[in-house]
Amino acid sequence: MDRWKMSGGVLSTRDIAFTAVFAALSVVIIMFIPGIPIVGMSGARITLDAAIAPIYGLVIGPYLGALAAFLGGIIVAGYKGWHLFSVLTSFCPAVSALIAGTLTSKREGPVRGWILSAVTLLILIAGWYGTGIGRGAPLYPVLHIAGLALILLLRGWASDLFESGVSWKLTFAVAAASYAGIIADHMLGNLIFITGIGWFIPLKVVEGWLSGLGLPSVSALFMYMLPVSTVERLAMTAVATLFGVALITALRASGLMPRRE
Repeated sequence: MDRWKMSGGVLSTRDIAFTAVFAALSVVIIMFIPGIPIVGMSGARITLDAAIAPIYGLVIGPYLGALAAFLGGIIVAGYKGWHLFSVLTSFCPAVSALIAGTLTSKREGPVRGWILSAVTLLILIAGWYGTGIGRGAPLYPVLHIAGLALILLLRGWASDLFESGVSWKLTFAVAAASYAGIIADHMLGNLIFITGIGWFIPLKVVEGWLSGLGLPSVSALFMYMLPVSTVERLAMTAVATLFGVALITALRASGLMPRRE
């Protein structure tokens, strides 16, 4: 098979093809499948490519998977006029693919794959507490801390489970990696939202929404939405697990699985 040389390795035509297919899949999902409305932002939605972005990292590896997820988002952002919020949130599914891919990677050396996954999520959680709004809702990252704990619990075992030919082990690995990725996507989106208040998200709009709900602050808004976010992210994890296990099993059975450790 033809390969394109890259620094530190090679990129096969299969890798390129899968990256393009996954990027196109994201575009189709974002453009044609209704997303979840974002509270306080008229017309803005959580796009449902977030539910399958972790699978990109599992199938073609963390870096190509992140690239495919980012390309899908940025292409749609460009098509819709390069709105800053859409451009910035294109990085959210990319982080999801990166974390899922690194968690299940057998990468050796001083920095193991699971360590990269844990550090990335830890930085995002720290970013929450680095904001005034985040410090006003210290319990909000419970889902994200659970994801970090899951990574630290599994460590190198995640890659062993993923590479196993046993169905339940693969399912568990895909579910764990998908949850970690999806929850990282969520936290990055939260940080973009917080940063954008008063910049590209009008403060008056947010204040009006808070007033309508009877909430005293944006911190309170996040806590108010936590049950919704919990159901939303668990549902996305279930979708990712079902789709991911079916796709990976089929690719392995046909000898088309592109990922190489």
